[in-house]
Amino acid sequence: MKNVKVFSPASVSNVCCGFDVLGFAISGHGDIISLSTYNRAGIHLGNLTGYSIPNDSRHNTASVAAQSMLDYLNIRDGFIIDIEKNIKPGSGIGSSAASSVGAVYALNKILGEPLKKEQLIKFAMQGELISSKSAPADNVASALYGGLVLVNNFDNYRVTNLPAPNDIYAVIHHPLLEMKTSESRSNLPKKVDLKTTSNQLSYIAEFIHSLNNEDYELMRKSLKDCLVEHCRVDSIPLFNQAKRISLENSSLCYSISGSGPSCFSLIKEKTKAVNLKNIIDKVFVESKVKFNSYLTPLSSPGVHEIK
Repeated sequence: MKNVKVFSPASVSNVCCGFDVLGFAISGHGDIISLSTYNRAGIHLGNLTGYSIPNDSRHNTASVAAQSMLDYLNIRDGFIIDIEKNIKPGSGIGSSAASSVGAVYALNKILGEPLKKEQLIKFAMQGELISSKSAPADNVASALYGGLVLVNNFDNYRVTNLPAPNDIYAVIHHPLLEMKTSESRSNLPKKVDLKTTSNQLSYIAEFIHSLNNEDYELMRKSLKDCLVEHCRVDSIPLFNQAKRISLENSSLCYSISGSGPSCFSLIKEKTKAVNLKNIIDKVFVESKVKFNSYLTPLSSPGVHEIK
């Protein structure tokens, strides 16, 4: 029996100025996917541990993604997927994307890598679309490629890895409640005025320029969300308080990851990042809001094989 085991990371998406198109992987937090050959054709689900996810292969993001890839390759062999689900669904840090990416990456490995990395994204997206029919590829691209990515959702999910300064860290806080992407997106405005759109385009262009030049002051000015943050903040615990604290402690930004409720800061220097994490941790503890928190560089690896 052949077996491949992979780690597929959580991810932050939107990154303030890049609604649906920017994201980055989170170091050390992710799902573990094990894929093995099986005696029945198609993709089947085996042991599912950790957070609760669908045990019907027609509705599980990992099995749907892997099956779409098998169908494309016209392979009739059988495989079974075990999932250690460490990323809480509805967290805003790419739970469904991690499982989808892990499944197609493991399947590609066990088949001898017939597909290139850039070809895997469309199959991972088949799983992601199970969770939300309008889901963009920012989380999938982040988990697959690692680092900081820019994705074009309308041109075959074309992905560009952006330069990630080594001294920039992300501090992520995840209040332990579920916010479904499909429901959160339904509350967004259907139309945005031209002035707001132009402003947001300027911010993302400035942000990418600041990455290439390590211009941290421009980075700080450009990490703004004119499009969706104001639509979501009221449903996120401690958002305004945590944002104020973050900015008072020299962060470059504080904003919502994906559809929430997870939020993140970007900050220069690891010691400052650790200090900021501890300060906001204390706010959550004192407010009796259950949470998880993470610290990650922007250059974290994407999905990869483990022993």
